[in-house]
Amino acid sequence: MENKLEIPNRDGARKRILFIEDEPDQIMMVRLRLEKNGYEIFAAQEGREGLDKAIELCPDLVLLDIVVPGLDGFEICKRLKKNPRTQKIPIIVTTAAGQDDIEQLCLLLGAEDCVRKPYDSSDLVNKIKTCLGD
Repeated sequence: MENKLEIPNRDGARKRILFIEDEPDQIMMVRLRLEKNGYEIFAAQEGREGLDKAIELCPDLVLLDIVVPGLDGFEICKRLKKNPRTQKIPIIVTTAAGQDDIEQLCLLLGAEDCVRKPYDSSDLVNKIKTCLGD
């Protein structure tokens, strides 16, 4: 019987990032930039799909939009941080939300960082590198 907490076999060549984002243009732009920087990118455009992929893949980092169909980013963040399989995966939240305290709320939920849209892709890459210790 397979152990549910076992981490998937990884070749270690590239770090994996799961991007949960409902806008295909955002996914494409970020994917191109991050692949250029040596990361392997997986994407999900819906909250439940993103949560399931995170649990299945155990990526090195989750880049998480707050506003996605189905489960929102807040709920995904909470569930990832409660699950023993995913609780140590760093999460960077991306948001266009105008709330002043959104960064604080994301950090309270366990995210490592929060980036407001529109974001500079160089800044995003630097934040990812910092979270991953690259």
